[in-house]
Amino acid sequence: MSYKKTIFTGTLILTLSGFLSRILGFYNRIFLSNLIGAKELGIYQLIFPVYMLCFTLVCHGFETGISNLISRFAAMKQKKNMHKLIQFTCIISFFLSLLLSFLLFQSADYLSQYLLKEISAAPALRIASLALPFVAIKSCLHGYYIGLNRSSVPAASQLIEQITRVSSIYLLSITLYTVTADARIAVWGMVFGEIVSAIYTMIAYFYTTRIKNSKKYNPRFSHGIKEQAMPASVLLKEFFTFSIPLTINHFSLTIVSSLENMLIPFMLIRFCGSQTTALETYGTLTGMALPFLFFPATIVNSLSVMLLPAISSSYKQKKMAQIQSTISKSIHYCIVIGIFSTFAFLIYGNALGEIIFNSSEAGHYVYTFAILCPFMYVSQTITSILNGFGNTKQTLYHNLISVGIRIIFILTAIPAIGIEGYLYGLLAGYIIQIILNLLYIFRITIFSFSVEKTLLFPSALALAGGWGSRQLYQFLFVHCNIHPVIILAICGMAYCIFFATSQIFMEQLSF
Repeated sequence: MSYKKTIFTGTLILTLSGFLSRILGFYNRIFLSNLIGAKELGIYQLIFPVYMLCFTLVCHGFETGISNLISRFAAMKQKKNMHKLIQFTCIISFFLSLLLSFLLFQSADYLSQYLLKEISAAPALRIASLALPFVAIKSCLHGYYIGLNRSSVPAASQLIEQITRVSSIYLLSITLYTVTADARIAVWGMVFGEIVSAIYTMIAYFYTTRIKNSKKYNPRFSHGIKEQAMPASVLLKEFFTFSIPLTINHFSLTIVSSLENMLIPFMLIRFCGSQTTALETYGTLTGMALPFLFFPATIVNSLSVMLLPAISSSYKQKKMAQIQSTISKSIHYCIVIGIFSTFAFLIYGNALGEIIFNSSEAGHYVYTFAILCPFMYVSQTITSILNGFGNTKQTLYHNLISVGIRIIFILTAIPAIGIEGYLYGLLAGYIIQIILNLLYIFRITIFSFSVEKTLLFPSALALAGGWGSRQLYQFLFVHCNIHPVIILAICGMAYCIFFATSQIFMEQLSF
């Protein structure tokens, strides 16, 4: 399969799975918001800074390091090295995750009382700790499949995890939590989802391995080439040389990001004057509003996952023209998706919050934070490109600067003007991060960028399509006796079809 088709196919598979997962996730959040309320949803969101620190140590560096080495071994047809790498990394990651799971379980009370400043979060933290060993194994195997450019297994695993999560929360709600439901039910759903998806991924790996070892396997690995297996010490040295700096970088960033997320409710208490109101605001923003903004990012997430090994491989082979084309088109499409999303949320943000979550506050936040979309999406893609060049230190420094700017705004702006102060911090942080990343990429290679094709045309199309779909929305809402959700879906689809077809037509004329 060609370079472009590999990236496109992998991105498409991960995107479709991601969309389905996020749709299920929206249903789950709607169900949870009605079941446990905004305050308990805020407590559920509050545990994630601590959980993500543990997740980073056992997953992020392992998955990325594995995908990087596997792509290299696959190109050199080193089948034995691939499976030795998976065996060693799964064992190391599993035992490390067991240790972290034990420590998190034992220290849940202390962390909740003195770090999160919310003692009622302790039971949720203990439950979340049970997921870490399963997440660790799953991440290693996902890195294996991403390295082989076979995204179907990670995509299916993601979908299975979400289906299991939603199903288990629903079953728990009608059995164990019939009287009072709280944040624990959401965390149990997460744990069950991770367990089932990890089991599926392990079964898929063993099945794939068995097929490869059978005579019917269509060999990517030629029998005419004698494979040179690496000693275990050399293999692990290669792996840790790449993964440890990446893990340290991401862990450092996660610490600062966790501080950012924990500071938001504290600063909101100063503005609101009430801990309950602050947790409700935090839960509404992070549990209801921001997931809408992250929904189109499914495409960007999938693209970023596929870009890192692809850019890394091309860079080592000195295929600079190929890299320039990939960077140019990746940034172009991320900005186009961001512009489309911004106009969509500006037009329908308030309606989305009121109709989907029955919360005008959630709708206000969707509308207010809509401007972030292009900056969020481009920032993620450029960071992945820079990591593909091997410049993980630079991405760490730039990310830390970005988060540092956001923390300054959290400490100064939120107590003065409320949650909108966080918006200004996010906007300033993303802009600075994008500028710094681009300046460093320009040291390596120059890529083309058209203001007309990437900014002006998509903005004009989004404005025209948004205006037309809004007129349709008002007409249907006034003259037709249709459920508001159906009206919203019809008008959103009309906007999407108009923008997509017009953009494709413009692409055909431009490129």
